[in-house]
Amino acid sequence: MPRLFTPRSLSLTAGALLLALVTAFAAFSAGADDRADFLPYSAARLAALQAEGRPVLVDVHADWCPTCRRQGPILARLLAEPELAGYAALKLDWDDQRDAARELGAPRQSTLFVFKGGNKLGMSVAETDEARLRSFLRQGVK
Repeated sequence: MPRLFTPRSLSLTAGALLLALVTAFAAFSAGADDRADFLPYSAARLAALQAEGRPVLVDVHADWCPTCRRQGPILARLLAEPELAGYAALKLDWDDQRDAARELGAPRQSTLFVFKGGNKLGMSVAETDEARLRSFLRQGVK
């Protein structure tokens, strides 16, 4: 009877599996790092940024949320685009600041708000499509 696995093929398979797991973990944990330019949310900080006349993105985020992790790199790319580079971005922690999130009207984590000039221009919940997020953010730069 032929051998299905040799010690070498098992070793190669284990190595490939380990590489895949490390790569998946790196991609999985990348979302938190993609928000490095986001300042921590406070109502006072939101008011001060609005008083400057800048558009403000508030990202209601939870580290454990897979949708939030998908939004992270997309938002980072979009906010780096020249058209959207004037945004100030705030990260509101869903787990630690739930009352503040509810005051803004967030039904859950992965909710995004656009503010400008003291007005809430829009809310997006759980959106991960880059084109729709770009369109959503353009509300603040019209």
